[in-house]
Amino acid sequence: MVIFTFMQLKYLLCLFAMFVALAGNAQNKKKAPKKKPQPYFKLVEAFTQNTYPAKPHATPTTGEHFIIVWEAAKYPETFFWRKDSGWLPCKMMMAHKVVCKSPDFPEGMDYTISHVKGDDIHVGDTLELTPMLRGKFPVPNEIPKYAKSTLFFRAGKSGWQSFPVAGIGAKPDITMP
Repeated sequence: MVIFTFMQLKYLLCLFAMFVALAGNAQNKKKAPKKKPQPYFKLVEAFTQNTYPAKPHATPTTGEHFIIVWEAAKYPETFFWRKDSGWLPCKMMMAHKVVCKSPDFPEGMDYTISHVKGDDIHVGDTLELTPMLRGKFPVPNEIPKYAKSTLFFRAGKSGWQSFPVAGIGAKPDITMP
């Protein structure tokens, strides 16, 4: 039978305590779950639509339209649409859903739009984004070459953000009175 002295027992207890502390420290710590980034906006609808003006020689407008609800505290600085044929800047307009249509209101038009500046955009505002066919803007190096059918934007001092658009519907043409 082994009999320990008081000093040997003290050293043995210190050694045991140190072993437990080191073993507990060496275990893998559980990582805190990553916070999911808050979305900047919610896509309400994406559609293509032609608008034919009342003037006989005016050029009709064609192309994609994106209706979004802005959900971030920082206002959007710029939007670009990346589709198969290129990189297009988007015009941002304030959009208002038309609930009660008067008889002289054009058929097929679901939103009225008005001009808006970036810093006038707040949380909850509805915007219409329309890619513009004119203009030469180089694609920034940060934008992946494989990204197609994607909205790219900047808000505040953030870098480029992306929002892939899965499906774009078609709406009936509008003929202005």
